[in-house]
Amino acid sequence: MGAKNLYRTLRNFGFGQKTGIDSPGETSGSLSNHSSWSNIDTGAISFGHGVSVSAIQMVTAVSAIANDGILMKPYIVQQIVNQNNHPVKRFNPQKIRRAISARTAKIVKNIMKTVITEGGTGVNAALDGYSVGGKTGTSRKLDENGQYSDNRHTASFIGFTPADNPEIAILVVIDEPKGKYYGGIVAAPVFKQIAQQTLNHLNVPPDGDTTKFRVFLDSEADG
Repeated sequence: MGAKNLYRTLRNFGFGQKTGIDSPGETSGSLSNHSSWSNIDTGAISFGHGVSVSAIQMVTAVSAIANDGILMKPYIVQQIVNQNNHPVKRFNPQKIRRAISARTAKIVKNIMKTVITEGGTGVNAALDGYSVGGKTGTSRKLDENGQYSDNRHTASFIGFTPADNPEIAILVVIDEPKGKYYGGIVAAPVFKQIAQQTLNHLNVPPDGDTTKFRVFLDSEADG
């Protein structure tokens, strides 16, 4: 891609700038301009080194992939009501820009679905009856001397479900887990619990795009 294209794509996803969410304390994270990158920087930044992002930036960027490449403005408050529970003001979704093409978003979604399948790093995030697209994360934290630590980590899992027609996106971040510290081991199971209960609460019907769900249907048909 080269430094310029990589930088432009990261900016299109909202990194290095505030999302504009209703919070005065929001951080913009850090993403230096590509003009200051070395060749090594370009490679390292492609997998996250030298970049800092907030949780809301991450989930907004991944939601753009789930949303066929369209980046939306996140918001906390959906509506304000009066004492009689009548809406006074409502906040509606706002399109910011197209981050990537719909074709590229579809390709990335299909790649993210393989993370949950056998052999992937996120198998512990697999849901019963729902397909999932996701990505595990395991990063080393900086120590007191500004060097990467060997025993302090951040484990994460981010994903959306149902994968082909997403209703929810969830980011789980575990700060300095003890013992096992890989995102697929400590964060993915938390995603599974939150996602399963949220889908049930929202009455989202199963999409049947999982092996377990298909086997269930087949056994019912045989009976």
